[in-house]
Amino acid sequence: MILERPIGYVDLISLVGETNRCPGGKRAVSRLAQTMHVGPHHRVLEVGSNTGFTSIELAAITGCRTDGVEINAAAVEEARRTVAALPDRIAERISFHVGDVRRLPWDEGTFDAVVCGGALGFVEDRPQAFSEIRRVLRPLGMVSITHLYYRSTPPASLSDRLAAVLGFHVPTYGWKEWLEELAPAGWELYSFARRPLAARPAEAVDAYAEHLTSSSRITALAPEQRDRVREQWRHTCHVFNDNHRHLGVMDLVLRRPLADDVPEQPELFLEPGVYDPYFTREFVPLTGTENR
Repeated sequence: MILERPIGYVDLISLVGETNRCPGGKRAVSRLAQTMHVGPHHRVLEVGSNTGFTSIELAAITGCRTDGVEINAAAVEEARRTVAALPDRIAERISFHVGDVRRLPWDEGTFDAVVCGGALGFVEDRPQAFSEIRRVLRPLGMVSITHLYYRSTPPASLSDRLAAVLGFHVPTYGWKEWLEELAPAGWELYSFARRPLAARPAEAVDAYAEHLTSSSRITALAPEQRDRVREQWRHTCHVFNDNHRHLGVMDLVLRRPLADDVPEQPELFLEPGVYDPYFTREFVPLTGTENR
């Protein structure tokens, strides 16, 4: 392997063996499993499974069967290597596939639930992706989307640095813009919540980058190649950390209606802090709860 130029982002995380957790990691997976009521009798599809963290964690904590689909072959190979090291009782329920969410290879109604850690935000022809998800999802099946949004607008220089790392520019959308994109008509909005993210101290970022690039797969590289990988990974981590100062994460769960031609009846009385998708399209404020 000759590293004459920077490695693509997904290939880089596969090379260093980074788990590439969804925002919130195992805590987020636990929450979505509870919200979606995932159990041992369910089959779950992960869209944009990358190196497999969410699919593996879901199978481990719920006993469900998971299939991950990912367009990057290197990420799929890394996910399969991780599964190969798991106990058979878990590994036998997890599969990873190279594929495109716009052309899923499964039959209608194959899955009880679908999860996505942000990939849907960057799919070209998103309506086609949602159409395919709907096709393979059973009626009343749920779709969980964990997605980053901007709480504040980042400097243009930071956006450019992030684009150089990822290979594309990320829209600086807030949660309302992403909700318009990721909750299309024809789906029930089952649950919606937001969480802030925070940057870490620079020394923690450096320690993390050093830890991941001290593995045998990196130390086995020729010295010049090893140094390039370590520096690129350290730079990537610091760019992401700077970006986290401006980010929040939204946890969105959609449900496929039992009948496509029967819309959900609006709900009027909602608890404080719950999002109202029917009338105000805002979170219900605490006003009016003073005399509880």
